[in-house]
Amino acid sequence: MLKTLAEESEAEQGAWLAAFWKDFRRRFLALLSYQFSTFAPPLALNIIQNRNIGKPSPPALRREELEALFLPYDLKRLEMYSRNMVDYHLIMDMIPAISRMYFLNQLGDLALSAAQSALLLGVGLQHKSVDQLEKEIELPAGQLMGLFNRIIRKVVKLFNEVQEKAIEEQMVAVKDVVMEPTMKTLSDDLDEAAKEFQEKHKKEVGKLKDMDLSQYIIRGDDEEWNEVLNKAGQNASIVSLKSDKKRKLEAKQEPKQNKKLKNRDTKHRKDMKLKRKK
Repeated sequence: MLKTLAEESEAEQGAWLAAFWKDFRRRFLALLSYQFSTFAPPLALNIIQNRNIGKPSPPALRREELEALFLPYDLKRLEMYSRNMVDYHLIMDMIPAISRMYFLNQLGDLALSAAQSALLLGVGLQHKSVDQLEKEIELPAGQLMGLFNRIIRKVVKLFNEVQEKAIEEQMVAVKDVVMEPTMKTLSDDLDEAAKEFQEKHKKEVGKLKDMDLSQYIIRGDDEEWNEVLNKAGQNASIVSLKSDKKRKLEAKQEPKQNKKLKNRDTKHRKDMKLKRKK
């Protein structure tokens, strides 16, 4: 492990050593799936733990960061596995991202035991199978799967808390309603509402008086309606009468038609007389 020189001040020591350590840890975690995959999980876990540097309080995980890495369906798969509804193979594609977030202190105050941390490192970062980890961690496969399920339960609980907190922040703060007695009685309110209704009613009636409602008059007398209804029958859904325009046109055309009929009659009579003479 790296140690600072005694001659340097604490401020100078903490600045460069913390920055160097963060860079080393980030790069070492990325290389654990390559040549460093031959390391046993306990050994790799000891390498990324530096007790000489104080561990700062990790920042809280935000909803935006969570949505950038996982889809809603991904979170649903994690929840289903935490409830023992699906096999662990269904969530293995998300374990590398979860492992990297945990060892980079991006999962807030999520706490895991040494065995759980070694298991998460071996599965998520070194991509080892359960059979390999059974030999290296020296725990039976059934116990390892139980530890793995507990890890996912903690992760699902943390993700749910992040989403719930984001929803609470978006909700409007509830205001306290102060119930105070009104200055008016119920009868006064009713009288005032009745006066307002009467004033509105008078205004509406006045508007109707000024309007020309002749276009809405129902045309025709009783005889015309009886004639139309008898022709239409009982099953008719629509009936109509002749408008005033049609009636005026028919009234104008009737004298002309009568003249034509008279002319036809006179011609017919003349023709008949000529035939008789012949």
